[in-house]
Order: sequence, then C-alpha cells, then structure tokens
Amino acid sequence: MKQLRIIGLWIALSAFVLSGCGGQRPVAVDARDLNPFSEEAFCAWHIGNPSAGQELFERPVLADGAGCITCHAREPGITLVGPSLFGVAATAAKRQPGVIPANYLYLAIVAPEHYVVDGFPHDVMPAHYADALSEQEITNLVSYLMTLYPDE
Repeated sequence: MKQLRIIGLWIALSAFVLSGCGGQRPVAVDARDLNPFSEEAFCAWHIGNPSAGQELFERPVLADGAGCITCHAREPGITLVGPSLFGVAATAAKRQPGVIPANYLYLAIVAPEHYVVDGFPHDVMPAHYADALSEQEITNLVSYLMTLYPDE
C-alpha cells in the first residue's frame, strides 16, 4: 500500500512538473519580423481550441491587465473602450486588403499599434500580450475570434 502511495505521489509530482513545459512560456513576438501580407497564417488558429479562446476572451483580467471582454463587446453597435467584435472574422477579411483575417487578428493582439481602427486611440489596446500569453493561448484566442461571424 505504501509503495502505491509513493508511485501515485511520483506520478502526480511528475505531471505537475511537466505541466509547466511545452507551449506555456510566453512568445516574445516582434511584429517588425512579420509580413502581414504573408499567405501563411502566423499561428495555427485552424487547429486551436476556440472554447479555450472564448474562456480567455471572457476573463475580466488577462495577463495582468484588462481582459478582452472588458473593452470589446460582441454585440453589434456597442462600443466599450475598443470597437465591437461582432462579426470580427468577416470584418477582419475586409479591414486590410491582402492580409488574411487570422493574421490581422493575430497582429491586433500581439502588436496592436500595427492596425488601429479609425476613430479609436492608438495607445489604448495593451501591447504586452505577445510577452504575457503563451503561443497556444494566442492561437486559441485567434481561433475563437475566427468563429465570430455576423448572423446571416
């Protein structure tokens, strides 16, 4: 019995130590190194987890700052601090000609000064998400945003 407890404790400890590895370290993205007109996605949003991205979006505090839901509504015509993200997947496809929507959304998160929606200040969106969120978290967030199409 004691041997089973030791084995169980060892397995639990190993899982705890390993959970800190693999995709959990922040990604320091320098937007100057990214070509927004690339035909390839900056992140693997299509295999990301939109449910996990929605959970991140809905956190009132994200990466030691305001969460997405604090500043962005998902309903049409509602402006909180930033623009409404109602139908943002469709809007992103039109915002910057030649830039694929997922890359537009990715850059809006990791390098918010890259694209600022007309009528909004240039310095309101936090610029630390590239350092504070893991690559997987950013991927999941973009994956969730790509599900936000307007009702047809």
